[in-house]
Amino acid sequence: MIMKKSALILPVLLILAAITACAFSRRLNLPTSTPAASIGAGTPSNCPASFPVAFRVAVFSGVKTALWYPSATPEQPFAYSRDISTSLAKDGQPLTGCGTFPLVIFSHGLTGCGTQSIFFTETLARYGYVVAAPDHQDALLCSVDGTPQTFATATEPAIMDPKTWNDTSYVSRKDDIEHVLDGVLQDSQLQPIIDPAQIGIAGHSLGGYTALAMVGGWLTWKDPRFKAALLLSPYSMPFSIQNTLGGVNVPLMYQGAQGDIGITPFLEGRLGAYANSEAPKYFVKLLGGNHFTWTNAVCYKLLVLADCLQSRPEAQLINEYAFAFFDHYLKGIAEPVLATPNSALAGFQYQP
Repeated sequence: MIMKKSALILPVLLILAAITACAFSRRLNLPTSTPAASIGAGTPSNCPASFPVAFRVAVFSGVKTALWYPSATPEQPFAYSRDISTSLAKDGQPLTGCGTFPLVIFSHGLTGCGTQSIFFTETLARYGYVVAAPDHQDALLCSVDGTPQTFATATEPAIMDPKTWNDTSYVSRKDDIEHVLDGVLQDSQLQPIIDPAQIGIAGHSLGGYTALAMVGGWLTWKDPRFKAALLLSPYSMPFSIQNTLGGVNVPLMYQGAQGDIGITPFLEGRLGAYANSEAPKYFVKLLGGNHFTWTNAVCYKLLVLADCLQSRPEAQLINEYAFAFFDHYLKGIAEPVLATPNSALAGFQYQP
């Protein structure tokens, strides 16, 4: 019964999540500072505790991509669009002299775009990461550069029928990720500051499906360059039904929420994605929250991201656990939060 009801509402949730995220992104103002970054051993002591961030849009093999990275250029007021402002270095020079940084590729949800989760992607760069977030071909409601595009989803399988999915489903997303990963690693500006041995992938909703496929959910998609995967309310049902999660052999963090009724139930329990994934693995379940919570919509009515992170516990927890996960597996930093119960969560499971 749960499967039937959740399957019926899932397509609606995925579309509404993208609409809400993109609509709200037109109203968001972002902060100029964040908590201190976690930097790896051997980093010079004169490096900043919280990195200034540069932002630019690049095109890799036709794939428009938002890039955030630690900046050597001073920050200035910047508007992502007419209604979205922050402080960063537009097209700034990458920060050298502080060693190299891990790279994280972020995959957006169905009809979303690479800037749908700025509270996560920009802040991750301030913690000492290079972040690349492409617009997939289904980025219909927003885009990283404000220009529209079209995509025929009629050729893809129905979201409500995961048993029909296979490694050809949304395979264009695989191609996008490969183009962007190759492009970023060859980028003349970014290549000197990236540690090519420490690459992670993150994704929300259909982006979570994409990320899970790229680390072995679909064997034909698997890219061994990815060393860890962060799965934010991921569409995991096709892998559970096809029993392919045993092919994933990198650390995983699943995140779900009490109100995320279309996705989170399929992450939990004996038959859920978490139980059927190999260790090391983590499952973070937010109190409250819904499928929109991993998008800019989490900051609804709060025009400054710092205010959002201070007053929205969901945003705080998403970033706290996501950054700890990547810090541990991509920077080699011990993170006690990954092995500590937390009453602020509805649930936390881990198997290191």
